[in-house]
Amino acid sequence: MPHDKIRSAARARMAQTGEPYAAARRAVLGQRQDAAGQPGSQPPEPRLFLIRYRQAGLDRPTAWFDTLLGSGPGRSGVLVGADQLRVRMGDFRLTVPRSRVRSVARSHADLHGTTGVHISHGRLLVNGAPDGLVELTLDPPLRTGRGLSTLFTRARVNTLVLSLDDPEGFVGELTASPGARAT
Repeated sequence: MPHDKIRSAARARMAQTGEPYAAARRAVLGQRQDAAGQPGSQPPEPRLFLIRYRQAGLDRPTAWFDTLLGSGPGRSGVLVGADQLRVRMGDFRLTVPRSRVRSVARSHADLHGTTGVHISHGRLLVNGAPDGLVELTLDPPLRTGRGLSTLFTRARVNTLVLSLDDPEGFVGELTASPGARAT
């Protein structure tokens, strides 16, 4: 609630009850906090969508290295909250405000057998399998953090491609928000 609305509500309460301004303001703010705690007014719980992994062709050193970095099946995913997405795969982390997601759609891109975290020309690929792909268009673009998976550079991200176990559910979850649209 903006300050001017709090002030006018406090003054209206002062006129009704005869309380001093400070007491009326505290009461107005207390009512607002009580209303925010009502069931149904809480934001929905974040929902986790796991990164899809393909075990075929995954050799022992790669599987060991994934485990060492905290990656692999069941450990990597996208946490979709009310106002942001949190992508995690191994040491890679990316937070995407939902307001920047302009479109979301299933993708049938040819990945040429690559898995992991790769960025090229503004396109960030976070996958463990060549299928179950979802593509998000971001506007305005954002930048990755510095880490081993990004070779300690901050790369620009216009498009995010993810391989997910439940791509349809992910697209449905994001298109439920007013800013994004399915394409």
